[in-house]
Amino acid sequence: MKTKSILFIFFIVFSPTLQAQNNLAVKIDDRMEALSIFYTLATADTLDVKPTPSTYYKDVKTYFEPYKNHASLNWYRNLENWDGYDMASLGLFLSDKYPFTVKIKPETNYIRSTGIEEFLSHFNAFYQECHVKKFILDHNKQYQSICKTANDFVQASGILKEINRFYGQTKKGKFVVYIDVLNNLGNNAIPSDDKQFEGNRMFRLAYLNDTAKNVTDESPVQFTPYLNVVIHEISHLFLERFVKEYHNDLFEIRNLFLTTTKGEKLKESAWENEADELIVRVCTAKIIAQKSGEEAGLKEIENQAKHFKQALPLYRFFDAYSSDRKQYKTIQAFYPEILKFLKKSAL
Repeated sequence: MKTKSILFIFFIVFSPTLQAQNNLAVKIDDRMEALSIFYTLATADTLDVKPTPSTYYKDVKTYFEPYKNHASLNWYRNLENWDGYDMASLGLFLSDKYPFTVKIKPETNYIRSTGIEEFLSHFNAFYQECHVKKFILDHNKQYQSICKTANDFVQASGILKEINRFYGQTKKGKFVVYIDVLNNLGNNAIPSDDKQFEGNRMFRLAYLNDTAKNVTDESPVQFTPYLNVVIHEISHLFLERFVKEYHNDLFEIRNLFLTTTKGEKLKESAWENEADELIVRVCTAKIIAQKSGEEAGLKEIENQAKHFKQALPLYRFFDAYSSDRKQYKTIQAFYPEILKFLKKSAL
């Protein structure tokens, strides 16, 4: 079965300190947007989930109508498998200008449908012959408007301050977000240890369709990021040392993380990611409770508990952290208590 996906992009930079909240910026990366357009045109007619309707998606369909059967698009359509909705993240690692080549080796294999050189050969032909650069330049003002809306929303929410207050610390680094307006499927992190991205926590956000809004091709893009997703991704930046610091202890109880709420047994290689995600999702729910009340926090963690068996017990255990901030001034001070709780839960 062909993987169902879509793509597009933006860029948020955030230094997670109370003094650095103005370091939030939103931009569009042309390379990632070009990949998003390519993937959308090649697959959207076949996918069950279409891009969220908007004037922008209408422009994409109208502008590229003469090129809908371009040889590169047909080549991709006829592959045995398509790539996932994270494919556009490859753009971050390409050369700055056409013809695009891999400039920085990505940690994730974004192109799984074929060889990267073959893919880029077809993508470059599409980019040049279908005048993608002109389309992107023509929509620059619209991109800026969408970016400003997203930026203003996050700033006005006060969520950055709430995150810092919960973790009780400052931390050097950048919060980098790419918002994918043609992606109506999901979000993905963009890992990289390359020096160019040192200190960055990067991921892409989807423009998910809120069916209650009844949007159409005449609706402007009104991107307002989901705050739980923003909290989740920033939390990875603050919590990234927990699994590394207690790796040996956690390895001994790895089976605790490998059984889902429904009893599904995961591969052993997944234990580190499952442990990390469990802690991040519990902290995300606690921050939501801190900002919006316990009912909101419970709603979030109950949703996460559909997969993570230890989510609710650990969420309740975190009351000790929230209620005694004189003793636990930072999340790192609470790490030993988290480990003790997890070890006890594994008995």
